Amino acid sequence: MIWSNRDNYVGHWIDSKMHGLGTMRYADRRIYTGGWLNGRKSGLGAMGWSNGTKCDADWIDDDAVCDAICFPQCSNGGKCTGPNSCTCTSFWTGPRCETQPKFNKWKQDAITVVGGNGWGQQLNQLDYPSGIFIDKKKNIFIADNRNHRIVEWKYNAKEGQIIAGGNGKGDRMDQLSYPTDVIVDQQNYSIIIADRGNRRVIQWLNQNQQILIENIDCYGLAMDKHGFLYVSDLEINKVRVRRWKMGEYNEGVIVTGGNGQTNQLTTPDFIFVDEDQSVYVSDSYNSRVMKWKKDAEEGTIVAGGNDYGGNLNQLSYPQGVIVDDLGQIYVADYWNHRVMRWCEGKKEGEIVVGGNGEGSQSNQFNGPRDLSFDDEGNLYVVDYYNNRIQKFEIIL
Repeated sequence: MIWSNRDNYVGHWIDSKMHGLGTMRYADRRIYTGGWLNGRKSGLGAMGWSNGTKCDADWIDDDAVCDAICFPQCSNGGKCTGPNSCTCTSFWTGPRCETQPKFNKWKQDAITVVGGNGWGQQLNQLDYPSGIFIDKKKNIFIADNRNHRIVEWKYNAKEGQIIAGGNGKGDRMDQLSYPTDVIVDQQNYSIIIADRGNRRVIQWLNQNQQILIENIDCYGLAMDKHGFLYVSDLEINKVRVRRWKMGEYNEGVIVTGGNGQTNQLTTPDFIFVDEDQSVYVSDSYNSRVMKWKKDAEEGTIVAGGNDYGGNLNQLSYPQGVIVDDLGQIYVADYWNHRVMRWCEGKKEGEIVVGGNGEGSQSNQFNGPRDLSFDDEGNLYVVDYYNNRIQKFEIIL
């Protein structure tokens, strides 16, 4: 059927009205394919616009009510009807409708994958582990702080192997002093270490060492997809996070910190850098996580910031921080012995694992220090005072 305005319909009819399944090609180049009821769009259907915008939805009387998240907001004739829904009119050319994501959940009883054999120097033991890094093969690299070494535990291994340090506390090139964090450069598989006791960032490659950055009160490390290295610096009166281009180790570029209420950091411990080069910092003494977008002059609070405490809108000395592909922020809430998940813009977070008091049971922590995901979405948590790494399996 072709109307005088050049709208074109191909599909089912009842009593001279579009009814059932059909496709309408509008003169303004919109295309709707889906259900019809008495001449109006009804049921499951998809509306597409010439600019590539598309809305897959349930339709009622020509209006689409999507169980969706509006990105970034409805515009040009569309309107939001709730935090997770929007109404799309025939003139709607705004953001796409997307099904609300299902947030991951994990089994609440963890598997101990590293340590758990008391504190000590044996290869199946740790002594106050700090930062971790997990590679694509699920090998776990650990800054074994008071053993002054970096150990690697292969996937499903019963003990680790020393890959850096392990020669006693010291400042020789083959020694470390209270390392706090470790990352692996995926380009050359070198190990980069925050050797805090020696005030340096050092690289180990095939047992050869190179000091990358000297005279820095380093703590946390991160590397973005472009290969830039980020280091948190706890130097008094210079508290900040700086960025370096690999191979060019000058003063670096300050990416967080500085003067002003929203800029000020007290103790930027662990850091995370997302795909957009936004930097997330666990500002532990301020009991909050801060976010700096790329090139931003001011940071924003994205978790905590409501004083020290154990309520859902509070953190207590936050440590490790990571962000998933949906932008959800995960925080090792150290003195609350739990891992929290925060959605940016929300006033409170939710407990992901832990939160069952201080302890050594499989659903408890005693000071969660750092955290990471593997490629399957399993969650790994450094359980500091229990001298172990806990793996929480994702529920599919």
